[in-house]
Amino acid sequence: MNKKASPKYYIYAESEGKNGRFVETTYEEKKYVIEEDPLKTAYLKTNPFLYNPKKAQFPIFSIEDFLIKVGKEEMAFGDAIRNTEFSLPKRRRIVKKAFRTWNKSYSIAKTATFSESDKMVEVIGEVSGLKFSWKLKLLLCCLFVVTLFLNEINSYLWKSFTLTGFGNYFQNVLMNMYSENVWLKIVGNLTVYIILFTIFFSSIYSLISKDFSRNYRLAQKYLDSSERSISRSYNKRWKNARRYYLKALRNSKRPYFPPLDIEEIQEGELNIDVFKQICQVLVERAYKYKKSKPVLNVLRNVLMFISIVGSGTILIFTVIHMVLSIF
Repeated sequence: MNKKASPKYYIYAESEGKNGRFVETTYEEKKYVIEEDPLKTAYLKTNPFLYNPKKAQFPIFSIEDFLIKVGKEEMAFGDAIRNTEFSLPKRRRIVKKAFRTWNKSYSIAKTATFSESDKMVEVIGEVSGLKFSWKLKLLLCCLFVVTLFLNEINSYLWKSFTLTGFGNYFQNVLMNMYSENVWLKIVGNLTVYIILFTIFFSSIYSLISKDFSRNYRLAQKYLDSSERSISRSYNKRWKNARRYYLKALRNSKRPYFPPLDIEEIQEGELNIDVFKQICQVLVERAYKYKKSKPVLNVLRNVLMFISIVGSGTILIFTVIHMVLSIF
């Protein structure tokens, strides 16, 4: 009795690359080729809709290269739907089951990624901006002008001011004050530079806050839009691929049809991995920002305190010496 001949299949000749041809083989030969590379076999068990050519361990040319389960047996998707021993209705059922499995797998991966990103953003919480009010900035400017005026008594402005009677009197008071208290001159000079630095710091402080707050809002909006884009893109690819094979298997007189190229179903530039990376970057920046806020706030308060105390010291001593000069 003659042994039943193994069914013939048409598989992609990988050596030909993307523009390769189909060659005839038997399932036994195909199975041997798959099993001789266990790493690739394991990779082909993954979801074809998660395939990314830039990160893939192996180059894949068609969705038909991926492995699926048919009963208790595991075979390539292309082998299953082109197996002439399977009836046309069975092959259609195989297609539907494979796509249901892939859809469930992708949905789990997508949900896990989106849920994880939502949790990370929620843990970071609301990121409030650093506040350096216009009132504080105005106070700093006033302190700078007053302290500079009282400290630099030999400036061009003072020369004009001393032409008046009160100006001459006021200059003499300050000169006596600084001659009796040399350290006041040092305090005055330091206070002027500290106030100037504080004004510069306030500008950088506000700029960092506004820039981060704006970028943080934009990143959150981008994540929201990306989530919708990824879902729409996947649904379109999944439906088109499923429709292609179900339509191709309607006609029993057309047993051969081109396999669907991997480019038709692979992930695009915006995918789950990219979404995860963007979310991670967003969380890391928010964490660093929130971690630096206490330090920046302490520095702001220290600078404001020194500026107010330094200017106040000069003002108080000036008033005291003016009162003493009357007697």
